[in-house]
Amino acid sequence: MTRIILPLHDRLSKLVSMKILYNRWSQLSLSVVVLIIISGPQYLWALFVRPLLDKLDVPLSELQVVFSLVVVCMTFITPLAGYLHDRFNSKNIVAVGLLMCSGSWVIASYAESLLALYLSYGIMGGLGAGIAFIGVTGQVLKCFPDKRGLATGILMSGYAFGPLFSTYAVSHSVNIKGVENTLYYFGLLFIVISIVVISGLRLSSQISIPNVKRTISTGVSAVMMLKTPVFWLMFAIMIMVAASGMMVTSNIAIIAHEAGIGSEIVMFGLAALPLALMLDRITNGLSRILFGSLSDKLGRENTLALAFSLEALFVVCWFSFAHNPIAFILLSGLVFLAWGEIFSIFPALCTDTFGEKNASVNFGFLYISVGIGAIFGGPLAALLREMTGSWSSVIYIVAVADLLAAIMAFTVLKKWVNTYKKENVHQSELDIQNSTQIT
Repeated sequence: MTRIILPLHDRLSKLVSMKILYNRWSQLSLSVVVLIIISGPQYLWALFVRPLLDKLDVPLSELQVVFSLVVVCMTFITPLAGYLHDRFNSKNIVAVGLLMCSGSWVIASYAESLLALYLSYGIMGGLGAGIAFIGVTGQVLKCFPDKRGLATGILMSGYAFGPLFSTYAVSHSVNIKGVENTLYYFGLLFIVISIVVISGLRLSSQISIPNVKRTISTGVSAVMMLKTPVFWLMFAIMIMVAASGMMVTSNIAIIAHEAGIGSEIVMFGLAALPLALMLDRITNGLSRILFGSLSDKLGRENTLALAFSLEALFVVCWFSFAHNPIAFILLSGLVFLAWGEIFSIFPALCTDTFGEKNASVNFGFLYISVGIGAIFGGPLAALLREMTGSWSSVIYIVAVADLLAAIMAFTVLKKWVNTYKKENVHQSELDIQNSTQIT
């Protein structure tokens, strides 16, 4: 029996190792799980706001700094993390990020002051999320040159879908066990899942890409990219739209409370806020796949313009009918449907424009814009609310920014990207030829 089982085990192990773990779709699946894990600090934050306000007795604008720290640290670390990934191509860096992000919840459970919360949940959690995020993003960008919009959309959907699996559980836990126990036990759970995922990750250079010509050797450096006007135009547009979604993400619980949306059961045994958050996660995830796939066919800039226009419309409608629980739920879902695409289209657009060679670090620099958008959409939006006594001014500023971004994407951005590609196509062809000759 042993003579039969051992050879069979060896063959199955070899089959799994060669056919599954080194397949790009399998690695994409594991990368999606990575984003599911690191999405918690940002998208579940709204569930902690009210209990933490009661516990710490601080102004909303000061507490929302925690949310901004998560996003700012996550985005600002990505250029350095991207360089490390492009330079060393190591899954160990992803592992460090995952364990930092998950461990931050455990440490935050002991926080008794804003400073402790800033350092644990905000800084440690944000840095860990950014390190893990850019690693798997760079890998997917390099391994799906033929389906970059779709693959990036699927990957980024993990960041949106992640809280869908835990929103109800976390909300229930906060209500029953308190915010401290919730942070502690869910942090431990994320650590365990992280260890399992890390064991299955492989180097991007080892992943099989059938019938697709790889051009990883071509592309401009981050220094050269930062000198181009087209990069800074992408950067500015991404700030404008990121601020819109971050404003809703970080303040949705407060807006619901001020609109009179309480804890009454609305449908499916759930209150309006947790139900809205669950729907938001679904539409946010679908947005990344839907618009990412559309951008492969309609063009990146055209798709961005369409989505930004819808975002401006939906955010105004959502706020206008926020007092109605059903409208609040459905329209918040549409807000996230029109917003989530920036996380799938911009990575693809950046790599399309500046090449694959330094894809991780290049997108890392572009991703900093999301951190800046979080500052505008988080504490500054809350501060404006405190100054004016209403969310109206915040909402209409956001809507105007979305419309302006749509116009810029459809006109100026499209023109500048096409011009840049035409001017640099000859150099790219020379790089490919030189790379082939060296090989």
